[in-house]
Amino acid sequence: MSSENLNINVDPLKEKSDKIEFTVDKMGLSNPAQTIPTDVDYFARKQRGELESKFTWSEALSKSFEIDNLTGSFISNFGKEDGYDIDFDFVPTKELVDRIDKYPEYMKDAFYDAKSESHFYDIEKQVQERLETENEISKLGWKGFGARMLAATADLPAILLSVATIPLGGYGAFATIPSKVMRLKRALKFGAIVGGENAVIEAGLVGMDKYKNPIDIQYAALAGFALGTPAGWIGRVNAKTNATPKEIVKSYKKLDSAAEKYKQTLELQEIQEFATKHNLDLNPEFIKNKRMILNKETNSMNPKVVDDPRNAPGEGSYWEETFKKTHFRFDIASQLNRSPDPLIKRFRETFVNDPVVGNTRGDTAIDWKNRTQYQTMYDYLNYREIALRSFKNANREVSFKSQFDIEEKFESVMSDLKEFPERFSGSKEITPEMTKLSSLATKAFDDTLDVVAQTGREGWSDIAGRRVPNYIPHVHSPSKVMRAIDEYGQDGVEQVFANALRDMKGDLGDKLFTRMIKRIVAKISNSRYYGQESDLGRAFQGSNTAVIREFLEGLDLTEEQVQAILNKIQKGSGNTLDPNAKNRLPIQLNERIDLKNNKTGTIDSLSVKDLTDRSLTRLLKRYNQQVLGAAAMARFGNFKNNKEYLDFLKDVKERGEANPKYKNIYRDVENIEVVVSSLTGKQSPLERNGDPNGFGRRMARLAQDYNFLRLFGQVGFAQGAELYQAVSEVGLKTFFQANPAFKDIIGKLRAGEVKFDDEILEELRSQGVPVGLDKFMHSPVGRLDNELDIPLDSTGSRLDSVELASAKAKRFVSDISFLNPMTMYTQIIAGRGLALKISNNVNELIKTHKTTKIFNKLSKGDQIRYRYFGWNEKEFNAIANQMSKHSVYKDGKYQGIGLDEWTPDARSHYSLGMQRFIDRVVQRNDVGVMNRWFTSDYARILTQFRTFTLGSYTKQLMNRLYVLAETRGKDFHTYSAFMSSMIGAVQFYAVQSYINSFGRKDQKQYLERRLSPENLAKIGFLRSSWSSLIPGAVDTALTPFLETLPFSYGRNTELSSQFLSGIPTVSLIQSTLDTTRALKKIAFDPTYQASKRDIQQGLSLIALQNALIIKNINNIIVDELGE
Repeated sequence: MSSENLNINVDPLKEKSDKIEFTVDKMGLSNPAQTIPTDVDYFARKQRGELESKFTWSEALSKSFEIDNLTGSFISNFGKEDGYDIDFDFVPTKELVDRIDKYPEYMKDAFYDAKSESHFYDIEKQVQERLETENEISKLGWKGFGARMLAATADLPAILLSVATIPLGGYGAFATIPSKVMRLKRALKFGAIVGGENAVIEAGLVGMDKYKNPIDIQYAALAGFALGTPAGWIGRVNAKTNATPKEIVKSYKKLDSAAEKYKQTLELQEIQEFATKHNLDLNPEFIKNKRMILNKETNSMNPKVVDDPRNAPGEGSYWEETFKKTHFRFDIASQLNRSPDPLIKRFRETFVNDPVVGNTRGDTAIDWKNRTQYQTMYDYLNYREIALRSFKNANREVSFKSQFDIEEKFESVMSDLKEFPERFSGSKEITPEMTKLSSLATKAFDDTLDVVAQTGREGWSDIAGRRVPNYIPHVHSPSKVMRAIDEYGQDGVEQVFANALRDMKGDLGDKLFTRMIKRIVAKISNSRYYGQESDLGRAFQGSNTAVIREFLEGLDLTEEQVQAILNKIQKGSGNTLDPNAKNRLPIQLNERIDLKNNKTGTIDSLSVKDLTDRSLTRLLKRYNQQVLGAAAMARFGNFKNNKEYLDFLKDVKERGEANPKYKNIYRDVENIEVVVSSLTGKQSPLERNGDPNGFGRRMARLAQDYNFLRLFGQVGFAQGAELYQAVSEVGLKTFFQANPAFKDIIGKLRAGEVKFDDEILEELRSQGVPVGLDKFMHSPVGRLDNELDIPLDSTGSRLDSVELASAKAKRFVSDISFLNPMTMYTQIIAGRGLALKISNNVNELIKTHKTTKIFNKLSKGDQIRYRYFGWNEKEFNAIANQMSKHSVYKDGKYQGIGLDEWTPDARSHYSLGMQRFIDRVVQRNDVGVMNRWFTSDYARILTQFRTFTLGSYTKQLMNRLYVLAETRGKDFHTYSAFMSSMIGAVQFYAVQSYINSFGRKDQKQYLERRLSPENLAKIGFLRSSWSSLIPGAVDTALTPFLETLPFSYGRNTELSSQFLSGIPTVSLIQSTLDTTRALKKIAFDPTYQASKRDIQQGLSLIALQNALIIKNINNIIVDELGE
């Protein structure tokens, strides 16, 4: 596109740029109007007598060569000059804008290059001529279609390119391949190559000819395949003497579907590079990564009709139902299982996995969202640290600022780079790494949008069809809004929004307009709105009527008022070419108003944009979290909008209140709200009235962070139990096959980026399976509000810097304590190991029984375990079938799963099972595993470092007991897992104790005590992954009766196992008081000599005090200074 845009004399980045009536938008390649008629359209028009073309077929062919053939287009345009001078004062009038609006979308871009008013009218004349030409060709029906296709395929440069690629895949190459099946695959590949070349040619056409319909690129890719495949088959040797095998004939019949598959399987990264190279916008319908194409979800409910067959809760075996509903469980999933309302039970089955018996109905909303978040966000978050380091190196002046200021500056620059890339052309401030990160952000936004558009969430498919280049959400910052209210008053902030939305005032009237403004400001300044910021952003930036209606209904407006506002929006202002204009609130983000600052007395200029968040990572994570949450609500619950969910809650309450025997209806409703809050990235209903950035909750989080820094220095040793459990699950032989070099794991962590060279691991990662991804999925700048993963806003206070520094310090401690390396290592062992184990077992069973229907050939224990993964007989047999067809072996070794070739259903089930397996072996809790009261910041103070213990109660102990119950105690695998976990715990504990003994004067006696057989047995049980709450319950119960408790030491944190004294914050307070008393005695009592315990208590308050080496130094200090 020409650089002389229509508004060439206007800087769109300057304030008040929203006043411009016409903004030049770069043309996209998304969903232009189809100009070649279908056969139905053709015959319908012919019947009406509308198809008398003035072209003969030969004339149509000639015209087609002018518009569809690179050579013909070049000849027809050769010698033409763009003889118009630039009129720098030219700004289109409303009349000109209205004239453009009547032309097809794909033609509008031609007007954007107008340099003057006369040039504008000349462009319009050419557009009319082009439309007339296309219309006349289309009147010939399929003759016209054939003419255009012939012009596209009979392109001399295309033929030359095909001939030029013969050395890559033509005659000579095929002559060297003995397998005829391989020749077919080579022909397919050759066709794909030519298709790609024709797409390049068509891209050149778009650049040369402004009136070209971009959708023809799709025709070119398919035409290129049609041209390429026969050329590839020329490479067959001795065709007359070698009979064509049946498999070749069968495969040849599938070439058409293979061509379509080729379009879908093109790697997104390659297409992005292609688009960048040729200065093209991506057409999401053409280049959509097939990994983002969803299968039809079978585990869904109907929230509107209770008696819908889909809503019948699953009924399992006696033991399954017993363990699902037992009162010995206190987690959210079990409480929902016990509900007498069948729809609440069905909600649990569709939204939350049962941590004890699994979810035999298949995927759940929480599981699916977690995997999809990994898929869509990992590349960006994995690369962010690299881009940040490059920014610091390129901008040395920022090194003198606080860490928080550096991060915020980087995030702000990244937001600008993402939204206004042209602004940074040639800028030394921007590094190649930052440019790549911006493209990864675009990919994450687009992938998220691709996913939600397929789920049926109301209006989102429309947004996907009108996506905006360089999109970034304009989301208000709650802290900025609150600070503005503090400085300018609520009336002042209302004036800012009223000024920005003033175009609506005339149609709405003063009363309704004022009410709308007051409700908007009241809502976004209310702490209950945290986690819903993107709703307002979508309403302001262009979404769809459904999203805006949902937002307006949340303002407590009447239906008539909502409809009046929607009528105004749909009416439009008539002064913009933005395709989203009639689907948003007509806000002028940059419109400023002067206000008096109540704090300083100065007059300040303020706009709505001043109140928005400019951190790219926060915006992206919030968008991803909330949009995927909405997608999951639609996919699994069939909640097409938020109103349907609220109606569902209302119906559940009414049914529960009408049932006198239903005593826990409010508990169950609150559990549902907690689950949905976690899913959609909103505040927990238990904390609706609290500000997550409030001082109290911040101090609660900081106290937990500090406990982490001072007590987690050796927590990596705790992973021994999980590692050995993983080895037990996959088998020792498979462990050695799956085992990567541990030093490679450390190297990847140091590099700040993880991309596995192993094909199996990369296949799992691409499906969102958590193999070594955890560290990079939680960026410190994207601060999160506990396990609900709500991105927290910056407030501008010093606590922002403190929390950021604390988050980075926690990541550092996780690395040096070997928590991150061991977690990654164990996840890799579990993921790769299970993939190898299943492949070996499946192939062996198929070989033995001559069928892929092998589920019933498995042991009872394996069947129970696989059902926990969501693999019932049907799913497991489908997985076995796909595995037998597409597994990749090299020299007899398993090299790849071949997931991209699997059916979508089998691939989805396989990924789900792998996710559940890894999340159980390397335990990760979700909202369904916890009791709802443990989801708040204050409650988490009490459960800190015990969330693993609480989760292991259901995921490990209860699950193992359930398997034993189903197998009548005859499952060797379960006993092996029990023992392996204890052995791993003991061995890692022994190594830890030996290392910690250095620096102690009583090293020998210390080791004798710690490594005695009796103590090793207790430690093995205490640190095993399945002992759960038992040690703590025993010590708590015996506290009144024994001075020395059975499990008084042994935790990696060196805290007590007793429930109260083992709370880290209680320990922190107690140690602080003891140290204060000791210091007082030392200061005022010259005869007092500090004891070793006094010294140990004081040192326990210091961050990293129990890290390796530091712990040994502290041993020396204690021995030297303490008595």
